Amino acid sequence: MVRSTRLAFAALSVCSLSAQASILPPNDLDKEDNLEMIANMTQKEFKEIINGVISFYNEPAANQGAKIKVNAMWDNSTVNASAQQMGSSWVINMYGGLARRPEVTPDGFAMVVCHELGHHFAGFAFKGSSWAANEGQADYFATHACARRVWGKQKEVNASFRTQVGQFEKSKCDEAYSVQDDRDLCYRTTAAGLSLATLLSKLGNSGEPRFETPDDNKVARTNDNHPAAQCRLDTYFQAALCGKPFDPMVIPAKNHPRGQGSLDAEKEAAKYTCTELDSKAFGLRPTCWFRSRLTLKM
Repeated sequence: MVRSTRLAFAALSVCSLSAQASILPPNDLDKEDNLEMIANMTQKEFKEIINGVISFYNEPAANQGAKIKVNAMWDNSTVNASAQQMGSSWVINMYGGLARRPEVTPDGFAMVVCHELGHHFAGFAFKGSSWAANEGQADYFATHACARRVWGKQKEVNASFRTQVGQFEKSKCDEAYSVQDDRDLCYRTTAAGLSLATLLSKLGNSGEPRFETPDDNKVARTNDNHPAAQCRLDTYFQAALCGKPFDPMVIPAKNHPRGQGSLDAEKEAAKYTCTELDSKAFGLRPTCWFRSRLTLKM
């Protein structure tokens, strides 16, 4: 069944206007899947999480003249998720194989939905001239914009994470925000990011990522592909620390007249993302995947 679904999905991709964008590189973790395994969520919760997150982006999609189509495939063992655009149909593909992974919490899974939405809505930095925000930007959007939109009013649930995060990340959230509600949301979001980064480390056979040990690599140019697990955790974390508002009705720098990858596009997108121009030491997209061209002298 997995093989036939993949073949059908591949055929669908060929017919789409642009290539698909996925949260993980191709992998064989589906071999470890079992529909009878005890997972962190049920099929009912799988669908509820997906529909709950998507409901916050139906209006922004309509504002772009599009409609979100969700393929929620619980019985499919693929450990991934992906996004496509076919005209005005903006597609999100979610698989049970990912939801059943032991590393993936319900909140972590919600952030996967946010990541796939990010390919559609996050804007700059794009994958070249395509419609899709690149992988790092979709990660950043998930915890900076989407988590705030979806979980912002869930104050009791958010507050429960005061005792569920480590002291290091808690102190950073407290430094970034002065209002306790914002701090609580930050705690919850960082915990969700750790869930995903732990899965990513499993895929890459790397050590488990930690908030205290950020990736100190500096790319010569922005990497549009999937960063390493530690780099992605750093992205989730820094995005959670960024309090700059993101307008859900805007896709920053999409179809910019000077090009989606131009310096002017980056300047335009800076209105909605924490950047070097904000003169802060936190909330920035990590240099392990993003190379900014903005400076305080501009």
